[in-house]
Amino acid sequence: MRRNRLILLALIVLSLVLITLRGGSLSYGFFFLLVAVPLVSLIYLVYVLMTFKIYQELASRSIVAGEPTSFRFILRNENVITYSGVRVLFHSDFSSISGLSDQTEYELMPGDGVSRETTLTCRYRGSYSVGIRAVRIEDYLRLFSLSYTKNPLIVKVNPRIVRLKSLASFDIAHVSPRRSQTLSSERDFAVRDYIPGDSIRDIHWKATAALGRPMVRKHTGPEEPSVVIIMDSFRTSEDEHVFLPLENKILETTLALSLYFVNESVTVRAVSWQNGLSERILEGGDAFDQFYTEISAFVFKPAEDPSTLMTTASNAPSLLDASQVYMVVSECTPHTLALCERLGRSGTPVTVCLINDDPKALPQEAPPALTDIVMIPTEGELEEYL
Repeated sequence: MRRNRLILLALIVLSLVLITLRGGSLSYGFFFLLVAVPLVSLIYLVYVLMTFKIYQELASRSIVAGEPTSFRFILRNENVITYSGVRVLFHSDFSSISGLSDQTEYELMPGDGVSRETTLTCRYRGSYSVGIRAVRIEDYLRLFSLSYTKNPLIVKVNPRIVRLKSLASFDIAHVSPRRSQTLSSERDFAVRDYIPGDSIRDIHWKATAALGRPMVRKHTGPEEPSVVIIMDSFRTSEDEHVFLPLENKILETTLALSLYFVNESVTVRAVSWQNGLSERILEGGDAFDQFYTEISAFVFKPAEDPSTLMTTASNAPSLLDASQVYMVVSECTPHTLALCERLGRSGTPVTVCLINDDPKALPQEAPPALTDIVMIPTEGELEEYL
C-alpha cells in the first residue's frame, strides 16, 4: 500500500513537471486524472463500508473453556459494484477460530456472498469478546483501507473440568483418617493446637504442659478423611491479559482437585474469600455440580490487604481437623508460608499449588511442614503437574 502511494505521488510530481515544461491539455488532463484517483478510491471505500452485509452466529453464548463451539459468519454483496480487498479480522487474544485467518482476502461480485462454518474455542474462563473484531476493505489500487468495527459478540466462558485419574505429585496416604497428636498415656485421645474461640473446658492441661503450648481436646468418633482446599480469591492485576489466564488456572485446579477427592469419597472443604471467609462442603456428585455453578460465577476482586484470606483462614477449625490441606495460590506470601508452618505444627500435611509462570516465584526457604509445592504454569496441562 505504501509503495502504491509513493508511485501515485511520483506520477503527480511528474505531471506537474510536464505542465511546467510543456503545458498543454494532455499534461493538464493527466494531472487531474491522477488527482481524481485517490478521491474516487475514498468514495468507493466509504460506499462499500456503508452497504456491505456481514453476520456472525455462535451456537451458544455460554460455553466451556477449551471446548469447540460451532461458529459461522456470512459476508454478502447486495449491491451493483464489486467488493474488492475485503478482509475479516477476528478476536484472537483469548479465543481461536479453526480454519480461518485474518490474511484471507475476499472479492465479492454483485449478488455474491461468502459463508464459512467452523468452530470457535475459548481458552480462558471469563466474559469477553470473540468472533469478528473488524472488517477491513482496500480499494482496487491499494492506496487506502478503511476498517469497520463489528458489534462485539460477548460470551460467558465457564472453567474447564479436568478429570484426574491420579495425583502423581501427591501422596494419597496423607488423605486418610488420622488423629492430630496423642499422649503416650492416652493413646486414643486426640489433641490439637488451641485457636481463639475454643471452649476453655476443652483445654487438655496434661497435653498443654507436655508440649509447652495450649492444646485442646479434639472431639473424635469414627473419623472420616477430609481435605481442605484454600483457593486464592483476589485479583492481582487489572490487565485482562494477566488476570484471565491466572484466574482460569486457579479455578481449573481447584475444580480438578475437588472432583478427584469427591470421586474418592473424601469430604472436601473449599475455602475462599467472598465478602468474608466462605467455606463450601462437598460430599457427593450433586454437591460438586452445585459447587461448579458457584465457582463459574466466582468474582476475583482486588484486595485491600492481600493477606486477608490466609490470616482469616488460619482461624478456621476445619483446617486443623483436615487430613490434608491444599493451597491453590498465585504467590507464596509470608502469610501463606506462616499458615503452612502453623498447620505443620499440628500435624496437618500441606501442599501448595503455585499458579505462576515465573520460576523465581518459588519460595527460597519452604517450611518443613510443607509436604509438597507444585508450580503450575497458566498454560500448563494439569495432568502433567498434578
